[in-house]
Amino acid sequence: MTGWELGRAAWRMGLQTALLVLTCVVLVGITVFVVADRSAANEGRQAVRSASANVDKPKEAPRGVLVVVERGGHRLSSPELPEGFPIEADMAATRADGIVREHLVREGHDRYLVRTERVGDRVNQAIYDQEEYEAERHRLQVALFSAGGLGVVLAALAGVVLAWRSLRPLAESLAMQRRFVADASHELRTPLTLLSTRVQLLSRQLRRGQTPAPGEIDGVLADTHRLGEILDDLLAAADTRRSVAHDEVDVGVVVAEAVESAVALAGEQGKELTVTGQDEAVVRGSESSLRRAVIALVDNALDHATTAVTVDVRAGRGSCQIAVTDDGPGIDAEVLPRMFQRFASTREATSPRRHYGLGLALVADVAAAHGGKVSAAPREDGHGAVLTLTLPLA
Repeated sequence: MTGWELGRAAWRMGLQTALLVLTCVVLVGITVFVVADRSAANEGRQAVRSASANVDKPKEAPRGVLVVVERGGHRLSSPELPEGFPIEADMAATRADGIVREHLVREGHDRYLVRTERVGDRVNQAIYDQEEYEAERHRLQVALFSAGGLGVVLAALAGVVLAWRSLRPLAESLAMQRRFVADASHELRTPLTLLSTRVQLLSRQLRRGQTPAPGEIDGVLADTHRLGEILDDLLAAADTRRSVAHDEVDVGVVVAEAVESAVALAGEQGKELTVTGQDEAVVRGSESSLRRAVIALVDNALDHATTAVTVDVRAGRGSCQIAVTDDGPGIDAEVLPRMFQRFASTREATSPRRHYGLGLALVADVAAAHGGKVSAAPREDGHGAVLTLTLPLA
C-alpha cells in the first residue's frame, strides 16, 4: 500500500466517520429541537392560560403577555397593545356563551397566541407575542447547526487521524510482506543458479565418463548447505524482533567461500574471477548474511563485467573493506544516489547500462545491520565500477 493509497483510505474512513457522526448529530439535533420547541410553546401557552384565568388588572400580567380586562362595560388594557387587538368578536362571543376561545392570530409578520376567557363578571383576553419564542427558536437552530457542523468537521479530521494511525501498521506489515517475497525470490535465485551450474558441470563430466573431483561434489553440498542458511536468514529477517548474530567472523574465509562458489559461474561466462589482499580481518555478525552480501556483490559484478572481476580485502583503521571491481559499462552519475534502492536501474531499451535489481539493496541492509556501509564509484579509468562493503572490525 503506497502513501497515496494509505492517505486515500484514511480520508475515506474519515468521511465515513463524519457521515456517521452527522447522522447522530441530526437525530440528536432534531430531538433537542423538538423537545425545546415544545417546551417553549408550552411555556407560552401556560403563561396565556394563567393570565386569562387569574389576572384582574393588566399590570398583573406575566412578562411577555398583554391583557385586556373587561368588566361591567369598562375595559382596561395593557399599554402598547398591538394594532387589531383586542379581538372584539372573541370577547363578545365569550361574554355571551362563556366558551374559552384560544387560537393563533397572524398580524403581518407577527404571530400571537390569543386566549379569551370569562372569569366571574369579567372577560379577559390574554395576548402572547411569539416574537421572543421565534427568536429563541432561531437561536436554537443556529446553535444546533453550528455545533453540529463543527462536530462533523472535527469528527472527520479525528477519523482521518485515527484511520491513518490504525492503517499505518497494516500498510507497513503489507510492505514488509511484499519485501519479504521480493527478497526471498532474489536471495534464492543466485544460490540456485550457482548450484545449477555446479550440477550441470558434474553432469557433463559424468556423461563424458569422467570421475568428478571430490572437491566439486563437496561444493554442491556446500551450496545446498548455504541455501538452507539463506532460508533460515529469510525466516529470521521476517521476525523483526530478532537481531543480527554477534559471532566473530573471519572476513577472508567468507570472501574465499563466496568467490569459490562463483568460480564455476564465472568460468561458464568466460570471465576471470580473482581475489587479492586477503588481510586478516575479523568482524562481529552473521557469517551467512555476510557471505550472502559478498555473493550478491560478486554476482552483480559478474552480470556486468566484460572479462574480469576482482575481489580485494583490506583491513585498517578499525574497519575492513571488501572492494569488488568489474570492467563493465560503469555507473552513471545520476543513478549513484539511488543504486542501493530496490530495482534501481539505468537500463533503457537501447542502453547497455547497469540494472541492479534487489541484490545491492540487500547488501545495504546487511551492511546497516552490521554497523557498516556499502558504497559505489566508477573506476578511475572509467571502464567499470568499484563497489565497497565496509564493516567495523571486532
